Formats: sequence, C-alpha cells, structure tokens
Amino acid sequence: MDKYTLIRKLEGHHNDVVACEFSPDGALLATASYDTRVYIWDPHVGAILMELGHLFPPPTPIFAGGANDRWVRSVSFSHDGLHIATLADDKLVRFWRIDEDFPVQVAPLKNGLCCAFSTDGSVLAAGTQDGSVYFWTSPKHIPSLQHLCRMAIRRVMPTTEVENLPVPSAIVSFLSYRS
Repeated sequence: MDKYTLIRKLEGHHNDVVACEFSPDGALLATASYDTRVYIWDPHVGAILMELGHLFPPPTPIFAGGANDRWVRSVSFSHDGLHIATLADDKLVRFWRIDEDFPVQVAPLKNGLCCAFSTDGSVLAAGTQDGSVYFWTSPKHIPSLQHLCRMAIRRVMPTTEVENLPVPSAIVSFLSYRS
C-alpha cells in the first residue's frame, strides 16, 4: 500500500472530537469530545458500545454546545485494555474500567491537557497547561484468562470475522465487547 485510504467515518459526537485512542488489541476506539462524552466504539462496524459521561452518568442529555467546565480533553487506554483514563476541564482525572459506566476512581488535576499510560500500564502521566507532568500509580490488576483470550483473538480478527465464528452467541458477544 503506497497511500492512506479512508475506510470509515464514525459519527455520534455533538461537538469537537479532540482525542482518540485504540485499545491495545485494536478492537475498540475511545474518542473524547467537547460534548462532555467519551465514546467507546467498535471501529470495525462503526457502533458505539459504551458512553462515559463526564457531566452526569449516562443516559443524560448531550450538551451539543458543550459544558465548558466539563470538556473532555484526553483519553488513554491502559496496556491491559481494561482501563481508561480521561481528563476533563472540571479539574479531574477519571479512571474507568471498560466493563463499568462510571469512574472507579477520580483524582484532582488543574488545567489538564493530555494523558498516557506507561507501556507496562503501571503509571499514568498527565500533562498540564503550566508545563507540568503529574504521575499516578495504577492499581495492580491481573486480567482474567477470558479477557486475555479475547485480546489475543481480537488482535488478529475484526468484528465481522468474530461474528461468523461457529461459537455460541454469548461468546460472540463477549469477543465483540458487547457483554
């Protein structure tokens, strides 16, 4: 391939999308927007799988104009694919699990702009408007064997191929991050 080719456009946010990141297995895409939302997508089929609301827990009204003190600036997946960190203008860093629709932990951070997990997932770094970088240790978590198998399969198989596997529908749902 000698050029980049557009293959899909995802639509759903109601304001600027300012950050996006793929999960380590490539099966999910997290997008952060000034509409106060982070969406977790299946990028292979263009479906929103989860909504992480920063104004109120979902389902809530979407603020198309944004709520300036809740604009989401950054999103980052941990190396295990189970955790996500987000930064918003409400001076908070939120730590989420992909199987929960509410933050599992919240930490204060003024003027946050970006965040990223270390390659081993043990540390989250967050940059701020004043030129500082803050660090948080991540809790030690051992992913389940089911999740590790799901990540291994999803690294080599897009959703359309997973849906055609000759396995029970509950397994297809799990492999497609729909359960």
